[in-house]
Amino acid sequence: MTLYLRQYMNSERLFLKISILGILLAIILGAFGAHALKDIFSNYELDIWNKGVFYQTINSLGLLSFVILKKINIIQKPPFLLLTIGILLFSFSLYSIAMTNVFLGSDHFIKSFLTPATPIGGSLLVLSWLLLLFKVEI
Repeated sequence: MTLYLRQYMNSERLFLKISILGILLAIILGAFGAHALKDIFSNYELDIWNKGVFYQTINSLGLLSFVILKKINIIQKPPFLLLTIGILLFSFSLYSIAMTNVFLGSDHFIKSFLTPATPIGGSLLVLSWLLLLFKVEI
C-alpha cells in the first residue's frame, strides 16, 4: 500500500464522508423498508430490516463521533476502519438476509453465506467501541 493511500485510509475526511453516507443510506433504506417493502415483507423480515437500519444509523453517528474525538485530540488513532467494516458486515448482511428470505426463500444457499457475516460484523462493532474506550486520552 502506498504512503498516500495509507494516509488517506486514516484520514478524518474519508471517514467523515463515510459516516455521512452511512446516515444518508440508513434514512433511504429506512424509508424504503417502511413504504416499499411493508407489503412484501412479513413482520419478521421487516424487523430484520429495521434492525439493520437502526445499527447502521447508530454506528454511522458513532463513526462521526470518532472523527470529532480525533479532531479535538481526545483520541489519536480511532478504530475507523474496524467500525466501518463492522457496519457493512452487520447491517448489510441483515438487509440481505431479509431480501433473501422473501425473494429466494429462507433455505436458499446464499443465506448460509450471509448468516455468519452478521455475528462477525457485530463482533467488529463491539470491538471498535471497546478499543475506543481504551484509547480515550483525557
